[in-house]
Amino acid sequence: MNIRNEIINITNSINNKSGYSSEILKTYDYGDLDKRDIAYIKKCVFTEIENRFFVDYVISKCSDLEINRLDKIVLEILRMATTEILFMKTADYAVVDEAVELAGSITRYKDYVNAVLREVCRINVDSEDLEDDIKFSINKDLLKMLNKSYSKKTVRKLLKSFFYKSDFVIKQNKLKENNLKINLENQGFALNDHPFLKDSFIVENPESIIDTKEFKEGKFLIQDGSCSLCAEILEPLENSIILDICAAPGSKSCNIQEITNNQSIIYCNDINQNKIARIKENVEKCAVKNVQYMNFDATTLQKDLINKFDRILVDAPCSATGVINKNPEIKLFRTKKDVENLVNTQRQILENCEKYLKKGGILVYSTCSLLKEENEENVEFIENRLHLKRKDIEFYGDKNEFIKLMPFQKGTQGFFISKFVKD
Repeated sequence: MNIRNEIINITNSINNKSGYSSEILKTYDYGDLDKRDIAYIKKCVFTEIENRFFVDYVISKCSDLEINRLDKIVLEILRMATTEILFMKTADYAVVDEAVELAGSITRYKDYVNAVLREVCRINVDSEDLEDDIKFSINKDLLKMLNKSYSKKTVRKLLKSFFYKSDFVIKQNKLKENNLKINLENQGFALNDHPFLKDSFIVENPESIIDTKEFKEGKFLIQDGSCSLCAEILEPLENSIILDICAAPGSKSCNIQEITNNQSIIYCNDINQNKIARIKENVEKCAVKNVQYMNFDATTLQKDLINKFDRILVDAPCSATGVINKNPEIKLFRTKKDVENLVNTQRQILENCEKYLKKGGILVYSTCSLLKEENEENVEFIENRLHLKRKDIEFYGDKNEFIKLMPFQKGTQGFFISKFVKD
């Protein structure tokens, strides 16, 4: 198996929008490749996607042909090799030789690839004053939406944060474990208390943590800090009936039942039947009980659910702009039209959930988006169109109209949480 062929296969899957890069890289069949080769493939693919527009800019500077007229396979070979030359530690001559050999075996552009890559080895663009869309590899639509939502200073911090490695956060499952930190530290893991969540920890050396008995037995979940915060803000009570309308992969539902000590009934819904199996897997692993599973399109009203629920969590499908550092293709492909369609979907779901909520019930609306269109503007929609009353959320000792977590903050990625009550 040729690792550079595999790199091209994976980048083509991402280009075709076959799924998020994090999932594609995790589930791809690497055959009999050893761990070192797999790690190299993952790093090269991720780095190329993360820097796509900058890489294309460099190629265009070194090529006599317009980049949009290149054969797709030739372009992917050039992108892969240019990424290796600019960002990886492999020797330039080895990268060029491998890319030229690959080009000769599957295309008729061997000499062209050789000429371009030798120019790439010589070029220096560090002194050039590049536009932000090239420098940070973000499409102009999305950059414009960020500039609409934030000050220039904050946008610059966001653009830089898209290249940060996320903190590795785990959440103790108190249905099964009360001494997680001590037990993992005794095995050599370095854990720091999470800055704003109890029973959550940032792991400094997580490399083999999924191999531990504690993980396999569901004594903790690998979970960004924002997820368990949603469950806390929902204020689930014992003997209540709860709906998690877009529940996959089920970790928030597990958090909710942990808070109620399995004494509430939670309905977990997802439109994707395959994701229901993933929810069940997490629920069973975490010893969560009193769970009902549903599989319907949340944008379609279910009349039998009207006035049924005391609590509803709407963790809505969104642009996922808060998790770009995990899935960098988002900043390449997400458009204004995508966001408009997502907002329409979010509002259809919210309209239905308002009908499902009992009088006096609480609804929490959350997204992993950074955009006002999906966050603050939907808060206004919920208040003014659905007539739910917004409730302040206490966070770090202050009362907030909503919580917006930023990807440059410790222990979290970009996330938005708001809370409402039905009078």
